[in-house]
Amino acid sequence: MASDRCARVNFLYRIALAVTVFSVATGCVSPPFGPAVAVKPGHDKPFSDFLQDDAQCRQHARDQLARGMDTHAASDAHAPLAQLNVQQRYDLAYLECMQAKGNVVSSTHQATPPGGAP
Repeated sequence: MASDRCARVNFLYRIALAVTVFSVATGCVSPPFGPAVAVKPGHDKPFSDFLQDDAQCRQHARDQLARGMDTHAASDAHAPLAQLNVQQRYDLAYLECMQAKGNVVSSTHQATPPGGAP
């Protein structure tokens, strides 16, 4: 009986430890607050339109992260998304959206994952 009780306590201890480690590990990964890249309004685009594009593209990037994301830039470059961190995947989706809406992305921040063709 004592060994049964000891085995149950040991099992519960291991479960509690696993849950704690998992909670700490997942707590370290938080979604980005916004893009870590600079984008400018397209030629002759009113700033209010740019702000609308920005809000829509931020939402688009959040949606892409939530769905597991498969952006054209990542698939075109044949780069596995597993190599990209959360911020990079968010930035890719955001840049792809902003470019599609006619905004200017600097040449150092094209919507291409690291290691991909420019």
